[in-house]
Amino acid sequence: QVGDALKRAEAAHETRAAAALEERERQMAPADASRGLVLVTGGTGLLGREVVRELRGRGWAVRATARRMPAPSSREPGIQYVLADLGNAIDPSILAGVSTVVHCAAETAGGQEAHEKNTIAATSNLLRASAAAGVKRFVHVSSIAVLKPGREVGGIVSEKTPVDLDNLGRGPYVWAKAESERQVLQEGPALGMGVRVMRPGPLVAYAAYQPPGRLGRELGPLFVAIGPKHGGLSVCEVKTGAQVLRAMVEDFDAMPPVVNMVEPTAPTRAELLDRWLAERPDLHAFWLPAWVLAVLSPVAKLAQRLLLGSKNPIDVAAAFSSERYDTTLAAEAVRRARQAPAPASAEMRIA
Repeated sequence: QVGDALKRAEAAHETRAAAALEERERQMAPADASRGLVLVTGGTGLLGREVVRELRGRGWAVRATARRMPAPSSREPGIQYVLADLGNAIDPSILAGVSTVVHCAAETAGGQEAHEKNTIAATSNLLRASAAAGVKRFVHVSSIAVLKPGREVGGIVSEKTPVDLDNLGRGPYVWAKAESERQVLQEGPALGMGVRVMRPGPLVAYAAYQPPGRLGRELGPLFVAIGPKHGGLSVCEVKTGAQVLRAMVEDFDAMPPVVNMVEPTAPTRAELLDRWLAERPDLHAFWLPAWVLAVLSPVAKLAQRLLLGSKNPIDVAAAFSSERYDTTLAAEAVRRARQAPAPASAEMRIA
């Protein structure tokens, strides 16, 4: 009876959401089709949903891919949603009429095989399908984690820092992201497309906040925060990232080929933790110095080899380490995105 009641409540909620979505769409100015159609992959994810909202709010016609069709309550108004498993053959109709691709989709869980299919193969499939459809601009979302750490390059990390290719020791996510970025930068131009790459730092959404993984982990009633309380932790707020991606679509030629997208002024670890504790007053903070994790990390790598049979054990200390970034290009990209005038077609018919 409880299950049936929950199903009825969910159905009623989605019916109301569908009606509200339809009403919001009636109030929107039509998209300016003369500007072209933008395809956003992963359009229902944390960053992708903000990107489609940002683009449609500026008057762009937007098509978003998803592995599962989102319910009305999870959709943004004015967006055309299509089903697509990019790891398999891509239906050409998905790219029909598309002028620009913004590739946000990627695997975020699972092992090497899942990341190889849903990040590497998906990017390769999308590049070739886009070129075949006549797409001329390809904007790729990579990750700032693909760069070699500062301790290896001996200084502040910048856009010139080498990518840490083919290194499963950094985990399957970083390994796959690094390879997919290489594909885009090398193969995109060879296929006749202009390419731009944004490498966001750890994504946070202050409106629906979850602490970034590099801050620490929740263990029972404790949140174990790692590193210095007042040390900066570079992150990318999803709205900032979406604004820069939108600027790459609108002002493609003026934007840098690659930008490490972190907030120009990094929040401190204490500030980020305070945001979470305000949401979760049941938790207590415990600070673990970074040097303790550095001492324990070799033991953890040995345990992965012996107990799990891992040939490429993950460096736990590196997973929580802080980097210093040159934010010159990021600051300029954010400035350009926020100062761009809104097109007249983006105004709402009803305020």
